Amino acid sequence: MRTILKIIVGVGLSCALIVASVFISNQSTSKFASDMAWTLHSAAVRDSVEELTTLFESAQNNMRGFHMSEQDYYLKLHADARDQLFAKLNFLKELTKDNEIQKASLEKLSLLLEEKAVTWKKSLETRQKGGWEAIRKQILLPDSKNQNELLLSTLGTIKNEEDRLFTERVHAAEIQAQNTKVVVAAGGLLACLLILIASFVVYNDHRKRELAEAQIDRFFNLSLDLLCVSGMDGYFKRLSPSYSEVLGYPLEELYSRMIVDFIHPDDIARTNAEIASQMDGNKVLSFENRFRCADGTYRSFSWKSVPAGQFMYAVARDVTNQKEFENDLVEARETALKADLAKTSFLANMSHEIRTPLNGVVGMSDLLSRTNLDPEQYSFVTGIRDSAKNLLRIVNEILDFSKIETGNMRLERSHFDLAQMIEGQISLLGVSAHSKGLKLELSLDPKLPRDLYGDSGKLSQVILNLVTNAIKFTERGRIVVDASVSDLTKTSAKIKIRVFDSGIGMNEDQMKKLFEPFSQADDSTARKYGGTGLGLSICKKMIELMGGEIGVESKPGRGSAFWFRVNLDIVNSAQMETSNNRTSQLSIGSSIQASSPKSLRVLIAEDNHINQEIVMKMMAVLGYSPTLVENGAEAVKQFSTGAFDLILMDQHMPVMDGVQASKEIRNAEKGSGRRIPIIAFTATVIQEEEKEYYRTLMDDFLLKPVTLESLQSMLHSWDAEVSKQSKNS
Repeated sequence: MRTILKIIVGVGLSCALIVASVFISNQSTSKFASDMAWTLHSAAVRDSVEELTTLFESAQNNMRGFHMSEQDYYLKLHADARDQLFAKLNFLKELTKDNEIQKASLEKLSLLLEEKAVTWKKSLETRQKGGWEAIRKQILLPDSKNQNELLLSTLGTIKNEEDRLFTERVHAAEIQAQNTKVVVAAGGLLACLLILIASFVVYNDHRKRELAEAQIDRFFNLSLDLLCVSGMDGYFKRLSPSYSEVLGYPLEELYSRMIVDFIHPDDIARTNAEIASQMDGNKVLSFENRFRCADGTYRSFSWKSVPAGQFMYAVARDVTNQKEFENDLVEARETALKADLAKTSFLANMSHEIRTPLNGVVGMSDLLSRTNLDPEQYSFVTGIRDSAKNLLRIVNEILDFSKIETGNMRLERSHFDLAQMIEGQISLLGVSAHSKGLKLELSLDPKLPRDLYGDSGKLSQVILNLVTNAIKFTERGRIVVDASVSDLTKTSAKIKIRVFDSGIGMNEDQMKKLFEPFSQADDSTARKYGGTGLGLSICKKMIELMGGEIGVESKPGRGSAFWFRVNLDIVNSAQMETSNNRTSQLSIGSSIQASSPKSLRVLIAEDNHINQEIVMKMMAVLGYSPTLVENGAEAVKQFSTGAFDLILMDQHMPVMDGVQASKEIRNAEKGSGRRIPIIAFTATVIQEEEKEYYRTLMDDFLLKPVTLESLQSMLHSWDAEVSKQSKNS
């Protein structure tokens, strides 16, 4: 009985112990499984945070790519990344809704991302309005960088909280597993009969753990990013298989050698500095270096890393192709800029080369027309002169088109009388219209203000072009220039200029391409009437530069009506005058007779022999006795004699050009209190931004080919100025 009782008690105690052991073991196993589920939850949260970071960087980088290249491809990638960014943010909120710290961080992150979306939108507007330079300055602003850092810092806070929870849960799982082993071992010692049952419990628990670890390993091995765990000792501890695929080394070789053995020599110092920073507990949010591949080439990696104890948990991304593409974009942009500069330089040089012989043709024909010629000879000379002027007009159109294409055309605003300007153009073209038997009429709105403010030169050029075309394409009838006013206020007026002709007219297809460069109504028009096809394109660009619009109304055989509208400021509304009873006068031409000798002492520097002969004869006609030299060095030498009141300086000369000679003269004048007027005598078009520089050396500009009238006007103005200075001194 006692034995049986002992056995019963022993069996009962054993059973009780076994039952307790089994119960406790099951509880521990369930808790461990629960902890493993939270581990997967933590992995999902961290993965979501990494995806958020990746999507933000993708949106940021593609926006930068669009700014640099203006390719819609990048803008689409940016929009996709931005949309996914907010979707992923909502998913992460759902995952972390039970954690107050992460909820608060995510609310802050939502606000930051909304602000960033606004910033991206504004940067697109800035790029469209201000171009690459404006957006480059905006990117470099500290506020933009601080905004990115704050956003990434907030993501780091969310991830750090999940890392903390992950560490706590892993630690709790380890303690629970240890308790499970003790209970199972105790139960096995006290109840040998139930070893198989206890072994099964242990096996079952171990199997669950293996499954949980296998899930973590699967995520590590299947990740598209380069995941790694490295030690503070400089060796890789664990690498995702993607490292072997990218670098070409087997994982065993990567584990066996120090990390710096694979890094580009130029990047080793920076990499060691980042490792040292992580040893101090700092995170790496963005770092790039180059790793050597098995074939000797290098791949660029972008890193993010978090230190934990003696290990660094990092993720890398291969950005080699992206960096190469960005470099190609930069090189392409630099090449385009160089090509643009070369084009500008070529046109400037060609301007000089073409205008120099044109100066000879125009000047000689102008001088010859003022000699005693019979009617036939005068007709021949006039033909030569008109042909040269037509060629000059073509050159000017090409140069104007080039300035527009390169963005170098600027508005020059000044006070002017629009009615007087139009009447002047009508006077200039009246002879051409009369020679074809055409009536050239002018109609001015009585409300047209007298004193306006704007670019009168470009308006005059547009009107001249439209009226010239009307004369060219009209064989009989009349041409009417009409100027009207609408939306008149005290400070501004909307002006509409309309040029109607009774010429050949055009159809719809011809009008569609009329304002395109190098385009005319059709090939037969170009053959019959000539022209470059640039005039109307230049007019359109000029009017649009002034904020206006231009158009045409026409029907075949019924004439055409070209018009444009511009807004012009009124200088003094209290003095607005009407244009009633204004009449236009035709200027058939004028001749300049030989003048009496002038006292102005002029030095001329000119290397071209034809131009020398022209300018010297013109000076003689005007009554001047100048001194002629052939290069800048001789001009500086002659200046030192102090016997001159004015210098007419060519810009392109051998030995020493006009710019260098002017510098030498200005240096010699320092301390003397005197500045001799230097007139730039050039066939090269000087851009407006260049004039400010040239004005430190020169006082005025005379563009070749020069006419007797333009030379007389220039000398007359400076003759008066020199006389005034002489009286004052």
